Amino acid sequence: MIHPTERFGTNFIDYIQRDYVTGLRKAGTLPVVLPLGDPNEAEDYIAGVDGLLLSGGQGVTPILYGEEPLAEVAETDIYRDQFEIALIKAAQKAGKPVLGICRGMQVINVALGGNLYQDIYKQAGATEKHNQYPTSWEIPTHHVTTSEKSWLHEILGGRFAVNSFHHQGIHEPGKGLKVVAKSDDQIVEGIESSDGQIIGVEFHPEMMREVHPEFQKIFDYFAELAQKNK
Repeated sequence: MIHPTERFGTNFIDYIQRDYVTGLRKAGTLPVVLPLGDPNEAEDYIAGVDGLLLSGGQGVTPILYGEEPLAEVAETDIYRDQFEIALIKAAQKAGKPVLGICRGMQVINVALGGNLYQDIYKQAGATEKHNQYPTSWEIPTHHVTTSEKSWLHEILGGRFAVNSFHHQGIHEPGKGLKVVAKSDDQIVEGIESSDGQIIGVEFHPEMMREVHPEFQKIFDYFAELAQKNK
């Protein structure tokens, strides 16, 4: 039987932006890019790595958290969603750390039983500019405030400016997840699991780290988590 990703995968994003790989390399890791695969392969993939980074990309398919898609939902890829959800669960089972960036943070939340605002402007009353296009990617455009004693507060402080490229966002956090950062209009900008092994941000540190080197600390922190689990 041919898996759907083998027949239709060319219709969807099939690459990873170099900035993610660079951030991991600068953190002293050896990045491995996983192909879009069958969810049944997830445990085998996770067995071969020390940690899992989930990148940005399309929106997460609303039917996976029990909702019908609104008109505002743009491109989705349910095959990617299902594969990444399987990877997250496999990493959690294996006790390996997970870092989610933008879409990556959103799919973590869905994997752990949470749900999303399909459109933060229509459903969450967002008032700030959360998609800064065409402003250059490395330029911070709004502020976030972090929770004291959280991983983000520890490495970047209580308040700082970030870039932004999204219109979906976390609504109800998944099991074992807590919100550790928000924008001024109360959109979730950072999460952390109760055991500290799963972390996520809604902004894009990989795009800012070269001009704003403090954001490399996010990759360094993730690399340290992975090193502890070797």
